[in-house]
Amino acid sequence: MAGYSKGMRQRIKLAQAIAHQPDLLVLDEPLNGLDPLARADMIALFRQLAGQGAHIMVSSHILHEVDMISDQVIMIHGGYVVAEGQIQAVRSEMSDHPVQMLVQCTRLKELASELVKMDQVIEIKVQAEKKALLIKVTDVEAFHGNFYKAVQSTGSEIETIIPADENAQSIYEYLINGS
Repeated sequence: MAGYSKGMRQRIKLAQAIAHQPDLLVLDEPLNGLDPLARADMIALFRQLAGQGAHIMVSSHILHEVDMISDQVIMIHGGYVVAEGQIQAVRSEMSDHPVQMLVQCTRLKELASELVKMDQVIEIKVQAEKKALLIKVTDVEAFHGNFYKAVQSTGSEIETIIPADENAQSIYEYLINGS
């Protein structure tokens, strides 16, 4: 095995770990050393195993990978659990941090000038190259009601509206750094 690449060794170790079809699989940095195609294959395998009833515990500091392969997280900092649960549920409990939303639309400037008038909006960044607005809001429910009125009044057409900070990296940074 010493002559194999790191990615090939990772695949061999995983094959050894799943050969006896365990109910629980504990993996430490399982995607480390894999090329993008091998990562996609590995993630698909994890999902397949989970679909067959296996429980997979992954330890990783690469949080965007955690988002891709997990449905539950436990975040640990300094030996203490700082958050646990589904990413969206953890984020929704963090009411002291504004929610960031990415809105891809037409008539960016017109919509931004309407949205900035709302009490719930605390910051808007125009991302012209993406034809998008990055909006920080304090009260999501109130924002949505007013948002659609602003869209209608400006004649803007919305392509997508998605949360920009419902991911493990953002949540971890909010919890640890407060930013």
